[in-house]
Amino acid sequence: MFNLSRFTINLSSVHLSEAQISILDKGLTFIPSTRYIPYNRILECKNRNLRSIKLRDYFYGRSNTYDPTDFRNMFKNKSTWEPPTCKLAPDAVRALTTISTYTASLIKNRLVKSRVEGQGPLIRLPRMRPNITKPEAQAITELKSNDLVVIKPADKGGAVVVMDKDLYEQEGLRQLLNPHYYREIDHTIAAETVSEINEIINYLEDSKFISEEQHNYLKTLVPDKPRSFYLLPKVHKERAKWPHPRMPEGRPIVADCGSETDRICEFIDYFLKPLSKGHPSYIKDTYHFVSKIRGQTIPDSAFLVTGDVTALYTNMNIDLTLRIIKEAFGLKPDPTRPDKEILRLLEITLKRNDFQFAGRIFLQLCGTAMGKDYAPSLANIFLQKFDRHAMQDFHRKPELYSRFLDDIFLIWCGTREELMQYQDYLNSLMPGIKVTLCVKHTVTEFLDTLVYKNPTDIGQSELCTRVFFKPTDTHQLLFGSSCHPRHTTKGILKSQILRFKRISSTRIDFDDACTELYAVLKDRGYPRTLYRHTKNTVWFTDFEQEKWLRQAKELRENNGVKKEIWPIINYYDPISARITYKTRQVISELKCAENHTLINAFRIHDNLRRKLVKSSFLGANRQ
Repeated sequence: MFNLSRFTINLSSVHLSEAQISILDKGLTFIPSTRYIPYNRILECKNRNLRSIKLRDYFYGRSNTYDPTDFRNMFKNKSTWEPPTCKLAPDAVRALTTISTYTASLIKNRLVKSRVEGQGPLIRLPRMRPNITKPEAQAITELKSNDLVVIKPADKGGAVVVMDKDLYEQEGLRQLLNPHYYREIDHTIAAETVSEINEIINYLEDSKFISEEQHNYLKTLVPDKPRSFYLLPKVHKERAKWPHPRMPEGRPIVADCGSETDRICEFIDYFLKPLSKGHPSYIKDTYHFVSKIRGQTIPDSAFLVTGDVTALYTNMNIDLTLRIIKEAFGLKPDPTRPDKEILRLLEITLKRNDFQFAGRIFLQLCGTAMGKDYAPSLANIFLQKFDRHAMQDFHRKPELYSRFLDDIFLIWCGTREELMQYQDYLNSLMPGIKVTLCVKHTVTEFLDTLVYKNPTDIGQSELCTRVFFKPTDTHQLLFGSSCHPRHTTKGILKSQILRFKRISSTRIDFDDACTELYAVLKDRGYPRTLYRHTKNTVWFTDFEQEKWLRQAKELRENNGVKKEIWPIINYYDPISARITYKTRQVISELKCAENHTLINAFRIHDNLRRKLVKSSFLGANRQ
């Protein structure tokens, strides 16, 4: 049984009500309106803003040589130090008092006791127009308490997918019981992992590679619970290839956040990331790809070829990966980089990646888990040697060979038969790495771009680009009535249309992309007048030039001193918004704020993702 809408795909045997489909159609980023918020959120933001005033006033007029990108300033626990009030200027002290008094007056008669045991006091918000109906509010409660289904975002396209819990578990175990990639173990090995990591971290401190503060940040403890394994359903795949008629293949993710290797992976990535970007085939993002290929002239007879590396992350042999990283370190030596220790830490995090699923513990035997900080950098370095062979060592060399992680693009000026031989050659380069090439003659898709030929001369064509929307793309941008700051939807619309302009070679391409997008957005609370105004403004404005002129003007007005951003951070709700604007007004009058640009930076309350999507999974019949 399937309940399908544009934004929600129900693969479960549970029939979803109209209200449940309606709330899921709003998207997982949607924030329902609420009458109560935790008091500690108000208190946390107030204290952060007061500390910011104290620090900026205390250090006002002193030279600032702090560089956050300097390795010596990285990998440290956040400081909690505050200057004493007696060391502050009188106007700063008055500002602290004014903000504290104003906050206390706003919440004085709004504190209520929570009905949930163990939860702190709540603040009752002023009445405001609800952005969901009563049936939709009830639908959230029903979906949250329904233990028969699992709700996840689709792997691609943005749809919300509802699956039977037992089929979700079945698909997870189908992958995890493959002995080539995983092995079930009796217990978590986190304690042994912690011991091995801390031994290396201690050595790095003793050897003066890291400071005592960095040691305190990087040393690790046994976590309260093991990592969680979860799946993102690949509903974009052909239904005939699904493992079960109501359960597509899932993309495996291991949540590393908060684990014993979380900060170590961040440390490793610091050293791997620079090595992952230097190769000729490297593509940073869509804009980099467009700048690389747009306007290039190729023969009319040339083929547009894209390729996909099958399951790259899970097929990266661990021992081979370690050898490749060691070679990369040798090619770019750095006396300040502790190569031996980084390689050992990398080996530990790859070979001791244990996690739980359905109440069982598994150990990954091959590949790296998506979810680790260094995974993209590691994959890029892993395939660099592959790229060199692919670009240079076949008897017919490809043109414009480019790669974004596991996606390949190239121009082929030979025959189809030679291209198939080239594919066989690519598949012989590295064990476990298989590439499937897709051959087109006049137009092909790569990332979110459509590349096509535009004839310019006899036998020659110019490469042009336009926006490509996958058939499964739901365009599920933030729903207009979500409890976000009003400027958020305007910014989202502008960013999308600006992206279309940067990708599109012609005005026709740009108009077509905008029209397809707005066909969906008009029903999600985006006014037509806002759409038209934004579209015209974006097309006829050179934002890069405007930004440069604005910055130059600001430098002239401030005698060559560049203004620093001072964010005033609060949650977004009627009470917090009033506190934010009062805080900004008070800070703007301080002397220490004269060379700063004040901005309101809002945090969000719980959206549907936090309410309905869970990364951990204990199984259909387990507590």
